[in-house]
Amino acid sequence: MLPWKSIIQVKKSSSQPVYLQIANSIIMEIKEGVIKPGMKMPGTRELSQLLKVHRQTLVNAYTELEAQGWINSVPSKGTFISEHLPEIHPRRLAVIEKISSNNESTGYSFLINSFIKTPVKPLRNLLGFHDGPDGRLAPKKQLARAYRSAITRKSGMHHLSYTETIGNYELRKVLSDELNSSRGMQTTPDNIFITRGSQMGIFMLSQLLISKGDAVIVGETNYYYTDRAFLYTGANLIRITVDDSGIDVEEISRICSKKKIRAVFVTSHHHYPTTVTLSAARRMQLLSLAEKYGFIILEDDYDYDFHYQSSPILPLASADKHGMVAYIGTLSKTVAPALRIGYVAAPMNLIEELCKLRQIIDIQGDHVLEQAVAQLFSLGEIRRHMKKALKEYRRRRDFVCGMLKEKLSGAMEFKTPEGGLAIWAKFDQKISLPDLSERLRKENIILSNGLIHNTDETKKLNATRMGFGWMDLREAEKAIDILSKGVKAM
Repeated sequence: MLPWKSIIQVKKSSSQPVYLQIANSIIMEIKEGVIKPGMKMPGTRELSQLLKVHRQTLVNAYTELEAQGWINSVPSKGTFISEHLPEIHPRRLAVIEKISSNNESTGYSFLINSFIKTPVKPLRNLLGFHDGPDGRLAPKKQLARAYRSAITRKSGMHHLSYTETIGNYELRKVLSDELNSSRGMQTTPDNIFITRGSQMGIFMLSQLLISKGDAVIVGETNYYYTDRAFLYTGANLIRITVDDSGIDVEEISRICSKKKIRAVFVTSHHHYPTTVTLSAARRMQLLSLAEKYGFIILEDDYDYDFHYQSSPILPLASADKHGMVAYIGTLSKTVAPALRIGYVAAPMNLIEELCKLRQIIDIQGDHVLEQAVAQLFSLGEIRRHMKKALKEYRRRRDFVCGMLKEKLSGAMEFKTPEGGLAIWAKFDQKISLPDLSERLRKENIILSNGLIHNTDETKKLNATRMGFGWMDLREAEKAIDILSKGVKAM
């Protein structure tokens, strides 16, 4: 007789019903050859006593096994393992230790994307220099009220059904109006495609516009996940110097005269990660080159709303007369990271192709949330929030930059950014950023080790983005004090 108590594992704490645990254990032993075709199974009363479970649980388990074809019940004789199963070479009972789960690895091979880093927990519960906005400043009550309105009004019930792949019309309308009034663009709602954040827009555009072997120009250094979206298509990245006036357009011109370029990616307003702004002269020159050589400009304007010194410089898309620019924006920075709403503004024929591609990804976005945000725009809540948030973020920027200059001027250098929510900090080469980051992590302070920005390891960048928007002044003071002590201890 087989040692049923050992080979059938029942965990009362499991969320899976006990009868299914028993049935699955028996199936696994059949597959591994321990329980062979034709073998007689113990009666439900006997096995229930061995396993110390209710007899009805065993009846349910046997019913499940029979329904799946693993066992046959023969009247007056008993229950037998089906004869029609393949004979499986049995393993030795001495090795009865079970594999705890098949959740860790597949039984088959597949492509491993080794050039994309494994996601890590954001650790936003810890204090530190996180990149991005402070969700505590979001207009939570107004958003909740608008969301509730979107799903409770009779006129809004259609938002709970299947809707347009391109995105909620009301949101596309207010975004089109906003782009035209604040950024000097000339769009209609039909030029706007709603995505789940800007990264989705970048990925979808790369899938449509870039093919294997295409040459794509990016800055040195550039946003890590944008690079990976291009590499995923098989593109060849050409990295161009970024100085205090943005990406070097003269260098782009020289490259275009020698080889075919498919696309140029720019974060024109505040280059990621260095925060510099692409000068107006270079913008016009880049547009001229695009028209001359026929390459696409992918313009990611992820933080246009965050500019402190003066009026923001208009995006390249505002001066695009020949349809050379695909413009990408997001509300995840404007309101809160959890608000996964981004958009692409482009000519209608490209928008149509984005809609086609969307159908094989998720059919449509979150139309209830999109309607709620559209309502916030219409009521002026987004503008009021941005005015208040911009004032607070400027205050935080000035405080953090002042403290860093006071306490760490000899250990790092940076320029006070004209906009955005982070500074680009270059640390003294004697200070190992990875070691410093690890030391601070033990003190529950987050500081990026900067390795994600090292696109050229020979240059030993030793620089990182330090977010200031996520912390209030009290939190920032504490984080900088600990950072200062960490630097001195190295």
